[in-house]
Amino acid sequence: MSRLDALSARDRRVLAWGAAVAVLVLGWAWLLDPLLASREALRGQAAANARDLAWMRPLAGRLAAQGPAATAPADGRSLLARVDAGLREAGLASALAAVEPQGAGSVRVRLADADFDALVAWMEGAVAQGARIEEWSAQRSGAGRVDARLLLREGAP
Repeated sequence: MSRLDALSARDRRVLAWGAAVAVLVLGWAWLLDPLLASREALRGQAAANARDLAWMRPLAGRLAAQGPAATAPADGRSLLARVDAGLREAGLASALAAVEPQGAGSVRVRLADADFDALVAWMEGAVAQGARIEEWSAQRSGAGRVDARLLLREGAP
């Protein structure tokens, strides 16, 4: 005979109701409450994203207006020549591993142990001169130094 069978009918009912209440309380504490809290956090994030989007929309129009017309190369040199000269002017000549043409209006660049800040500044200048960065990957090679690969194309996006 088990301990449960030894209890009176009234005690078994009280035990069953107590177990049901315990299951409900634990279900609330472990499942429902965390779900409700994360839903509120997601609502807050959605509101913040909506504010950010409302702030960015007017700027997108201004940036689009400044787009391709301001990026035409002024000197008439090829993309390969502009990239090679630009890298040397930016002080990245020692890091330059290769500048290879990749078809009409496309150049692949490999840099080894390049100064990251100088590389980013050069990339901004290349875009301002009419290049489009289609691929870019970098791996840290030291403090403030990277090994990088880029694929640039002629023209605006």
